[in-house]
Amino acid sequence: MNTSRLIILAVAVLAAGAAGYIALTMNDAPPPAIEVSTPAPALPVKDVLTASSNLAVGSSLSGQL
Repeated sequence: MNTSRLIILAVAVLAAGAAGYIALTMNDAPPPAIEVSTPAPALPVKDVLTASSNLAVGSSLSGQL
């Protein structure tokens, strides 16, 4: 082989080795710590009244329904 081709091959091998080394060392950082979150406080709940049957539009409500 020609001397210039050997030099180009050596430079290419060194560049590939350097790229591989950089790629392997990029992920050496420890994984981030998992934060445990506290549960959200319970919201106050109000009682809701519901009808047991259909109500007509405009009808008045009383305690006897």
